[in-house]
Amino acid sequence: MIDFQTIYDNFDFLMKGLQITASLAIVSIVGSLIIGTILGILRYSKIFFISTLATFFIEIIRSIPLILFIIFIHFSISPFLYNNSSFAKIFGLDSLELQTACISLTLFTSAYVAEIIRSGLNSIENGLLDAAKSLGLNYFQRLSNIILPIALGRMMPALVSQFISLTKDTSLASAIGLIELTRAGEIIYERTHKEMEILIFIALIYFIICFSLSLASRQLEKKPFIIANLTKLVSF
Repeated sequence: MIDFQTIYDNFDFLMKGLQITASLAIVSIVGSLIIGTILGILRYSKIFFISTLATFFIEIIRSIPLILFIIFIHFSISPFLYNNSSFAKIFGLDSLELQTACISLTLFTSAYVAEIIRSGLNSIENGLLDAAKSLGLNYFQRLSNIILPIALGRMMPALVSQFISLTKDTSLASAIGLIELTRAGEIIYERTHKEMEILIFIALIYFIICFSLSLASRQLEKKPFIIANLTKLVSF
């Protein structure tokens, strides 16, 4: 029989972990979408040097396990940035662990977002590009007004799938001591020995978050003007 009293007694602690998980997911999703879009455009670029640099960065990131990447960032780049108080203050990162998780998940996911963006850009028909050129639009006008809005609409399912994976991957931040939702649950059931109740509750929360993202993506697909406005935020 499930003991709901355990969940009730530790509800505030679990909600604090959920708050960290949600904040981490939101920051990483927004950051990776912006950086990933820029990387994808650079990767799509016909300029060999720029395209090669973007490809090099993307392939390196995609070749490293996420948990290893988190640990590497935690002991290399993150302490340097965290010691710079202005950086921490600007981004509201009140702990080294939270800063590490944000940087790691954002950079790691941006590499995958970049490949999704590149494939979406490559899917645009040459006829549309020729029509845009005939109207006298320059490269950046074609990119922001025609190519990206159409491509993002086609890429929405893949992007949402990637962001759902990112949301679940926030649990890996527990490897550096960040007490997010999953780690909060571990602390509770290690103390109370009520593993089943806590794990079911945490799984339910993750399901609600991920299912909500799926529903939101379906609504976006039905409203292209929202995607067009989103394009203006992430494009040059």
